[in-house]
Amino acid sequence: MHSWAVFIAIEQHPHRAARLHELERIVNAGDQEPAEAIAEIRAIRSAAEAEAGTAVSTAPHPDVTL
Repeated sequence: MHSWAVFIAIEQHPHRAARLHELERIVNAGDQEPAEAIAEIRAIRSAAEAEAGTAVSTAPHPDVTL
């Protein structure tokens, strides 16, 4: 369900989807250093996860004491 929600959140914005697909082509082609493309892919996916309400929080739950 998570993957589907993120996919929809990306694809419903044509410019964001096109940019993601272009970045994936850059990484898959192997012609360039992929670090910047990968970072941008992560940012796009993170924004889509937040938009879809599926972002995983790394903060401790308020009921958990460390």
